Amino acid sequence: MDIANLSFRTFVHATEDPERVEKALRFVSGAENVSRSSSTGYYGNPIIILEAKITDSKHIKALLRSLGPETLRVLLETLDRRLDEESFFYFRLDKQEAFLERFVLADGEDVIAVRGKVKSYPQSRDNAMISMRNILQSEIDRAARMEQRGREA
Repeated sequence: MDIANLSFRTFVHATEDPERVEKALRFVSGAENVSRSSSTGYYGNPIIILEAKITDSKHIKALLRSLGPETLRVLLETLDRRLDEESFFYFRLDKQEAFLERFVLADGEDVIAVRGKVKSYPQSRDNAMISMRNILQSEIDRAARMEQRGREA
């Protein structure tokens, strides 16, 4: 696996139950440790920031597989805008759907933000792009093989 780690971050607003948001974050990340910090919104409203990180390659691979082939295809098709110059790969998951134990990509504000550090040698955006394309395509192909086996059985 050419992803060094995945970091997860979400916000708990004053109108939300912190335990429910943490449940959503734990579902998405599978992380054992979730850190909490406090902040204040523009209007003085309290905000809790929840963060988690995973570094185990098997855990990272399992998370990617959990996204499902359709989501992986979307990530692959939009990879150019999801990868920065420092080889970080970004996507967002719907926080409400995560609470319901579903992985759904989202573009709004009520999300769990995911950031992955892509390993590439030498480190460059182009090399990270190649590496990330290979990772996503490999998981899409794997899912297709599994589906084919299921139909043959």
